[in-house]
Amino acid sequence: MRGFTLIELILYIAIITIVMSALIPFAWNIIGGSVKSSALQEVSSQARFVSERIKYEIRNANDINNISAFSIDLKTDTNPTTVIELADGKITIKYGISGTPVNLNSDDTVIAPVGDAIFTDYGSVDAKTKHIQFSFTIDDKYTGSRQEYQVPAITIESSAELRNN
Repeated sequence: MRGFTLIELILYIAIITIVMSALIPFAWNIIGGSVKSSALQEVSSQARFVSERIKYEIRNANDINNISAFSIDLKTDTNPTTVIELADGKITIKYGISGTPVNLNSDDTVIAPVGDAIFTDYGSVDAKTKHIQFSFTIDDKYTGSRQEYQVPAITIESSAELRNN
């Protein structure tokens, strides 16, 4: 006689049900972990990029035109003014007087100052060393309740000195 008995069929269905009930939640955890990792990677890569770009611009400047709490104006060989500033949660950079500001951080992130300012002048009194400190907090813009997309904010604090002194 060929075929399955009723008891064998019930046993096979029970085994498949047990295996699937263990694998499906495990697969959802892997997918959720991947989404959280992507969101965290977005914030951390943006923090690293913005920080390194600000340091690059400061180090390659010839002089400082102006420093305020939320902007710096640098003079370079190619531009009489390079302005880096915080406006509406974005750090922008603008080359030249008539240049268009370009966002350094993505639309998926928002930047806020740490304390009262982003930029602080730590140059010497005799102006022999020109040193600028900057600090900011970068966070994602996600406002929903899904835990996979919520990542902790990253605080960056660094400084750079003009090389051309």
